[in-house]
Amino acid sequence: MNCPAQNHRLEEVIKHSALTDPAAVAIVSSKHNPLSYSQLVWQIDHVAGTLSQAGLRKSARVAIAVKDAAPAALAIVAVACSAAAVPLDQNLAAAEIETRLKLLDVDAVCVLAGENTAARAVAERQGLALIELIPQSKGELAFSLSAPKVSTKNQRDDATANGVAVIFQTSGTTAEPKLVPCLHSGLLASAKRARMWFNLDKNDRCLSIAPPYFSHGLTFTILAPLLSGGSVAFPASLTEVNLTEWFGELNPTWFSASPTMHRAISEQLGSPSSALKHHLRMAIAGGAQLPESIRSSLQLGLGIPILAEYGMTETSQISANVPPPGPYKSGTVGMPPPETVIVVGRDGKNVPQGEKGEIWVRGQNVMTGYLNGPELNQAAFSRGWFRTGDIGSFDEEGFLTIHGRIKEIINRGGEKISPFEIEAVLLSHPDVLEAVAFAVPHPRLGEDVGAAVVLRPGATVAADEFRRFMSAQVSWNKVPRRVHIRESIPKGLGGKALRKKLREFYS
Repeated sequence: MNCPAQNHRLEEVIKHSALTDPAAVAIVSSKHNPLSYSQLVWQIDHVAGTLSQAGLRKSARVAIAVKDAAPAALAIVAVACSAAAVPLDQNLAAAEIETRLKLLDVDAVCVLAGENTAARAVAERQGLALIELIPQSKGELAFSLSAPKVSTKNQRDDATANGVAVIFQTSGTTAEPKLVPCLHSGLLASAKRARMWFNLDKNDRCLSIAPPYFSHGLTFTILAPLLSGGSVAFPASLTEVNLTEWFGELNPTWFSASPTMHRAISEQLGSPSSALKHHLRMAIAGGAQLPESIRSSLQLGLGIPILAEYGMTETSQISANVPPPGPYKSGTVGMPPPETVIVVGRDGKNVPQGEKGEIWVRGQNVMTGYLNGPELNQAAFSRGWFRTGDIGSFDEEGFLTIHGRIKEIINRGGEKISPFEIEAVLLSHPDVLEAVAFAVPHPRLGEDVGAAVVLRPGATVAADEFRRFMSAQVSWNKVPRRVHIRESIPKGLGGKALRKKLREFYS
């Protein structure tokens, strides 16, 4: 889709699509009637008018605390066009929500009328203004707003703050999340990159199964299709896989998911009764490395390419393998755009091809800085580059490979061991469903290699058998000190394994 050059905000691009084809579907949902682009524009304008009458300017921060993905996504998009939308994870405990609302310094909280949530109770206790989302009628996704007059605590400088569309909270392991502001310009740049990489247009529909309060869910699976003139589909549940509903009834052309969700889809595809008809042309894997066995199973079961991508909350999409005939190489995350990514050593200088170093990123899609602390930005940026904290390497063709996080690298007596390497070997065992490697304390070496696995249903393998299995494939110093067999692996809401929790549990 070609958008006029003067479109610098989300609502301008969406309104351009509505002018081109007002009846085109923007959002479909298993729980609601389809929402057209003309209805989406009405929703954006209605929210803008209501927030303005309530005294909320473009620099205001409005938290979105809605459980269901489809209305939450619509509210986030609409609010982001008139203020800084703050998606709030509804799986957080009340104490966590209280901490986040104080940290985010929000001016109001959007809640669904009649929905009693922890966020509503916390907002009331904190004396925050509650904006009610009232569904227009049964089965309709569109809503009207009921908002009190709001006296904003901080009259933020519109000149510097009104370019912020969304504020994310990182899902890190620290007690206090980092606050990541996403500018309209950055979100548009990210959507343009996705449109070019994956050839997105008005005929494409993304099945959105990543929570909208995560960066990947909102920026990639919701905003990228909408800003390309296409549509977004929301199933009844983001966690309960229903292949007929997801890939048949909702009729998507692509989807993106975490390795955990890809694994769940792969397992259902393997059932003898699944004779699935679909119009998918690709699927994308992000958030963590997808095991080769799962990728191969999905490609065989769905008959489409499974493409690895790499991104962060602070940067949106950085690099990706793209559909044929574009550049693609298994085991990598593709080729990033020229002059946007470098791999550097401890001295900050580029390392030679094939050598590992920290990945630094720059570009319009990269945030300008965290909102909560200049010391965070001093550590995060160097010479105009954002330091990702990820370890990577470029091959001779320019493909980027991710080797893990610097903080997750196991320092065994001074030797750096990537948990990815250990996990890849464990996952090659025919009886292993999931595997995670992590550092465990060692009295002499400082750290040693630990690992945990989940076995396939019906499998029985002794823990010592895994050590023998690994000894035949990796050097002795990389063999885990002990392999723990578990029923499940603790994960964050984004699907990433919580290595720190495993380390604490087995220390």
